[in-house]
Amino acid sequence: MNPRAGGAFWPVLLFLVLCVAVGPLEAKKPQDVVLAQEEIPDDLLLDVGIQILDPGLPEEDPDSLEEQGIFAGVRRSEARFIPFHLKNTLESTGQWGAVRLVPVGVQAGELRVSGEILESTGKTLVVQIVAIDSSGRVWREKKYKQGANNLAYREEEDVVEVEDPYQDLYDRIANDLLEARQKLEDDEIRELREITRLKFAADLVPEAFDGYLSQNKKGRYQIDRLPSVDDPMIDRLAMVRERDYLFVDTLNEYYSDFYARMVDPYDKWRSASYEEQVQLQEIRREARMKKIFGGLLLLGAALSDGGSSAARVARDAAAISGVIVLKNGIDQGKEAKINREALKELVASLDAELEPVLVDVDGQTLRLEGSAEAQYAEWRRMLGRIFATETGFSSDPDADVNHERADVSEN
Repeated sequence: MNPRAGGAFWPVLLFLVLCVAVGPLEAKKPQDVVLAQEEIPDDLLLDVGIQILDPGLPEEDPDSLEEQGIFAGVRRSEARFIPFHLKNTLESTGQWGAVRLVPVGVQAGELRVSGEILESTGKTLVVQIVAIDSSGRVWREKKYKQGANNLAYREEEDVVEVEDPYQDLYDRIANDLLEARQKLEDDEIRELREITRLKFAADLVPEAFDGYLSQNKKGRYQIDRLPSVDDPMIDRLAMVRERDYLFVDTLNEYYSDFYARMVDPYDKWRSASYEEQVQLQEIRREARMKKIFGGLLLLGAALSDGGSSAARVARDAAAISGVIVLKNGIDQGKEAKINREALKELVASLDAELEPVLVDVDGQTLRLEGSAEAQYAEWRRMLGRIFATETGFSSDPDADVNHERADVSEN
């Protein structure tokens, strides 16, 4: 090997090792949520229905998912926890009407927010959020990514308390929704409220409210005509709609209880997961550095000039060091796998904390585990029957319902 080339080799090696050791820097951009500065008139308030999120679980073997750091039990729980925390964030702003957590497919208000969990660890949260109003207008379709605020995981007395490690993400979503709402004129907001009311009526009894709404070429709903102000059916519809909201509020009591019971074990899991993720990142970085360093040492030894005894000793020492460093890197890679197993044990303890809850609604006990959509569909059928009885309509409210019936048992 040319001595000059050999002399240039080692500075390059040092530079590469330093690059791997330092790793990428993660920037955080906190954003305060925008609070209402004055009370908003009732006729300009928009209700929001936030759907249970898609947990984002690929159709793979659970063991295979766990190898990727995806734990089904946690994801299914997060699919309720994350939207409920977003609900709390929106309510805290004073910018909206009623904000409710709803089953998938339910339009409980002028704005429907849905989404999917793309990544969730104690260190990073990534969600896809879609917000569409009752007219069909898309407000937001965006991916939100946030690194955890590690102050939320620290228990020292002198550390300022942080509500949630990903609160910045929730605040950004809230601010984006507010920005979209502020682009609407007052008349557009009032029209949106009317569309929501007529869509509820048409969904409940299509025959009675046919012809009030239509869809344009873009698929957006528009009002063709309005019911008479003195139509007694409108008063009955308002009462039935209030009953519907009461049922959804009952569901929210369940979700609220679930959220409250989940906070403590989930915070502990996220804190442990954060530490595990930091360790994993450090282990991978060190392993990668050692593998590169070891490989380069072996390469340097192979290219060294073996003409002198001193050079041969240096070459052999570099070769031996390279093998040792490379082996250490591989061993630390195995240690990363052990850390993943530690996460698996944490998930088992979390699942044990999150049992289903039974709630009582009008003398009936509903089991709200994984079938809230079917239970709500059954409730809407009941409302349809009530409205048909009160108004004299004999249409079958079950005709257009495709959901399976809920598991409802009488007390």
